[in-house]
Amino acid sequence: MYDYAEVMIRRAELGEVDLVKAIVVEAYKPVKKQLSRTPAALREGLSKIARHIQMGDQYVALVGDQIVGTMRVRLSGQTGVISRLGVLERFRGRRIGTLLMQYAENLLTSRGAQITEVEVYGAIEEQLSFYENLGYKETGRMKRLKEVIVTMQKSMVEELIEEEEDL
Repeated sequence: MYDYAEVMIRRAELGEVDLVKAIVVEAYKPVKKQLSRTPAALREGLSKIARHIQMGDQYVALVGDQIVGTMRVRLSGQTGVISRLGVLERFRGRRIGTLLMQYAENLLTSRGAQITEVEVYGAIEEQLSFYENLGYKETGRMKRLKEVIVTMQKSMVEELIEEEEDL
């Protein structure tokens, strides 16, 4: 768990699958308007979200007892992958997305990740800026079903070295 002022982050529970889906739908609504197709996150069914909850890689952010954000976190070799990050619109601007990312990075580093990676739509400047502000750098671009996908990574090894130098 992670508690920053009023925000707590924890693994999602199976009974919260509908809430996770609703947050993703709301978070991707403005993104959908800027793309030529429906994002995969919006096509994902409840059973797939439930599977990720059961695998333990779906997380939620709460303000009080209300779930206001979500993300998916998994480790692939030494690469931590963060996806499906979303925060309810009325809770944006409170650093909840940043807190979710910091939580994910700490979790992945503790599990041995050397780098963390996100994929964002190249057409969505707000997403690119959000991750750049968190220290992510573009490492590649590819076309996926007519959309440009930008891969961004952040080294966790550098983070550890900087922390040790500060001690």
